[in-house]
Amino acid sequence: MDVKTLDFSKFQGSEAARSEFAHELLKAFSNAGVVKLINHGFDGETMSRLFRWSEEFFSLPMEEKLKFPNVDGPKPQRGWSSVGSEKTGTLNTHDKISLERVEHDGRADFKEHFDIGRTDDKEFPNLWPSESAIPGFKEWTEQYFRNAEQITLDLLSALDMAMTMPNGTLSRQCGGPPASELRLNYFPATRASNIMDGSSTQRIWQHTDFGVMTLLAQDTRGGLEIEDRRNPGTFQPAPLVEKNELIVMMGDILERWTNGMLRATLHRVTAPTGTSLEADPNAVLPARFSVAFFLKPHRDSSAGPVKYLVDANRESQYEEMTAIEYQRLRTSVVY
Repeated sequence: MDVKTLDFSKFQGSEAARSEFAHELLKAFSNAGVVKLINHGFDGETMSRLFRWSEEFFSLPMEEKLKFPNVDGPKPQRGWSSVGSEKTGTLNTHDKISLERVEHDGRADFKEHFDIGRTDDKEFPNLWPSESAIPGFKEWTEQYFRNAEQITLDLLSALDMAMTMPNGTLSRQCGGPPASELRLNYFPATRASNIMDGSSTQRIWQHTDFGVMTLLAQDTRGGLEIEDRRNPGTFQPAPLVEKNELIVMMGDILERWTNGMLRATLHRVTAPTGTSLEADPNAVLPARFSVAFFLKPHRDSSAGPVKYLVDANRESQYEEMTAIEYQRLRTSVVY
């Protein structure tokens, strides 16, 4: 599987450069379901600071993190979640997206995570550690959120261009304002045997994301794998190659909006390539960090196909529902 690296600065250039980038993006999404993005506007210091903040946050004492816990349930996630709280193992079963809860059969995710939404979200307000516990974290993270959201909205504009839809079609589908979310992930160090050899635990089980598009920053530890669409059911590693690159994946909502023309990216996090229990039965996987920005539509926006992609030759493949109805269905599956 060939994961293309695209230079986002081209989309800020001439009309010809913008068009070239847009068509490269569409082709890469169609073929592999994922791209790597460089020159996206986050410099090296910003990316390094992002992971320093993550390490500092997850190093907070347990009694501090317990002051802002996420409450499990079919709703947008807010606050801190402990290891094993989320169970992605049932999100995508039998080669399709699950919208009904099934038994988890003990399958759990070996990760902690911290989730926030927009600063102006009154319906599902953010839960933060105290300023004294981690000074500057809230303000810095909110600014990263805003910048990441703009990148993903620009990527939607590129897809509009490549799919010959009126400019703003997909971003308008988001409604205003979007209900985007940001997640900090921490995968504690663990023996490789704990997540290999048919274990009921993975760092993250194979799944697709709920939203429109995911902008993922990851450290150098490895373990992210993307389904190889040429060989369904097999996965290929997607390690960090260039220091500041971001992974861009498609979510369920984009698949629904495009009436199945673009399919959500199936991915997982497991032991890095080269880990061998035969070579070292006591191998230990080091701690791993990643930060995912999820572009999500306004909660009352449609999660059904856009009108330009439904006609007599291609009927709607997806049931009409609102974005929040869809999110509630998917979130109910992981708890």
